[in-house]
Amino acid sequence: MTRLAPRTASRLRWAYAAIIAGVILASFVPQLLSGHSPFSMDDAGACAPGSRHLLGADYLGRDVMSRTLAAGRISVVIGVGARLGSVIIGLAAGLLIGMSGGAARSLLNGTVEVFLAIPALLLAMALAAVLGEGVWAVMTAIVAGTWAPVARFTAARVGDILSLDYVTAARALGAGRVRIMTRHLVPALLPSLVPLITTGIATSIMMEATLTFLGLGGSASVTAIPTWGQLIQEGSKFLFDAPWIIVPPSVVLMIVILCFNQIGDSIAAD
Repeated sequence: MTRLAPRTASRLRWAYAAIIAGVILASFVPQLLSGHSPFSMDDAGACAPGSRHLLGADYLGRDVMSRTLAAGRISVVIGVGARLGSVIIGLAAGLLIGMSGGAARSLLNGTVEVFLAIPALLLAMALAAVLGEGVWAVMTAIVAGTWAPVARFTAARVGDILSLDYVTAARALGAGRVRIMTRHLVPALLPSLVPLITTGIATSIMMEATLTFLGLGGSASVTAIPTWGQLIQEGSKFLFDAPWIIVPPSVVLMIVILCFNQIGDSIAAD
């Protein structure tokens, strides 16, 4: 049983990754899979799922399936891009904290503590409201709200790694700070950062959905590719009259977040 457990975990991990890959690939060919463009409008307006629209049409007659698939293109890109940005900034800040001393370390630690004291979603909402519409505005807002925990985690790990014998030996041989960071610290940190990246992508996608659901950052144009948060926000207005509008994006969002979380948990458990 114990020998099968790692193999089973690996298979599940690949299954979750295949689901995510399928959603991403489908987001680039929504018209091929649904038979309708995400932007074409049916004169009949909203209609329930049927032979013409498999998952129904929204209040403007746009195919719900096509729009749900196309939305993955933006939501996943924002989630992945924002998480990579927060990890890069957090890694750099953590390395600086771990390698610094005295007043510089206190200043960097104080900056991280300030960002940790502010709820990530609240900070992202404030920035998204200031920065306006657009993918980059949403990504910047999410990065600002999520880099600090990565920095604190990295700084703690750097302190542990610096006490290891091979790092002490490198210092004794005259290795400088840059060489120690690039040749010893970063390679040692990467395995522990992978679970943070995958689970953090799920958090970023959820934050993006929350921001655009609240009308922050997302484009209001009917010709722009929507996000899952925007589709859920649109569907919430017709929750009792046309529930088929809100269900597909909500289900796909839940599945993608679950898959990313499960991949991160399985990697962390290895």
